[in-house]
Amino acid sequence: MKKNKTSNIILIILICLTLLYLTNSILITNQILIYTKLFIKKLFPACFIFLTLSTLLIEYNAVETLSKILHKNGANLYVTLMSLISGFPSGSIYTTELLNKQMITEKTANYLIKFTHFPNPIFILGPVSLLFPNKSYAYKILISIILANIIIAIITNPKEKITLQKKQKETPIFSKILTKATLSTLKTIILIYGTSIFLYLIITIINHYYKLPLINYILLNGIFDLTNGVFLTSLISSPLIRGIIIIFFFSFGSISVHMQTKSIIADTKIKYKNFLIGRIFQIIIATFIFLWIVNW
Repeated sequence: MKKNKTSNIILIILICLTLLYLTNSILITNQILIYTKLFIKKLFPACFIFLTLSTLLIEYNAVETLSKILHKNGANLYVTLMSLISGFPSGSIYTTELLNKQMITEKTANYLIKFTHFPNPIFILGPVSLLFPNKSYAYKILISIILANIIIAIITNPKEKITLQKKQKETPIFSKILTKATLSTLKTIILIYGTSIFLYLIITIINHYYKLPLINYILLNGIFDLTNGVFLTSLISSPLIRGIIIIFFFSFGSISVHMQTKSIIADTKIKYKNFLIGRIFQIIIATFIFLWIVNW
């Protein structure tokens, strides 16, 4: 009964969106082109290269090599570092990939999903830094987010984590693995693009019909679409408030990132609630660290 009610609500919303998009076809078409251009120029290059490289690294035993060097489980460090370099939702992607390859347990995967949520550092130190009077704010935001995730990793660290070692395999054929990695990456990028633009168009319609107060306008945009929300903070005069709101957007990740994560982990035993718990902790901890660093 509850499922039928939910389905009916979604159906009504979709019908309303269809009618609104038809009556505002020029606006919708223009916004799709604008967002697609932004996605191709800002997000696609970093997503494509790092997601492809990650698959290649795993196939060529990067995790096993890291484990030998550290003399302990290298999977956790691998996922953390690659997530930090790539930006979200790569944490859930790498965690799911290692779980599917039986290189980590379900327990470890549910642990990793809590704290491997990082924005792309190039994005913060590049475009985001231009929103502030000096670049130090961008560094403080990045440091706050990284430290918050490290703290979450420490306080949620399970007592026991078992790494499932891969069986010895033959050296993979590079051309075959590269094709596999490319197709997998493009599938993931399409998922990211599709969910992002779907929610971006919803917020476009809301903005078109309703004139919200400035803060509510920025928050609503950022909760639906992180990138749009971050750049709208330029309308706020106070750099401190601007920084706090940006940290909230990055730590939460937007509805789009949550939908992407749920889709990525859908066929695994990784629980979405662990991801959500991590984001709540990250918002609180990162905000306190940022305020402490700024006032230090």
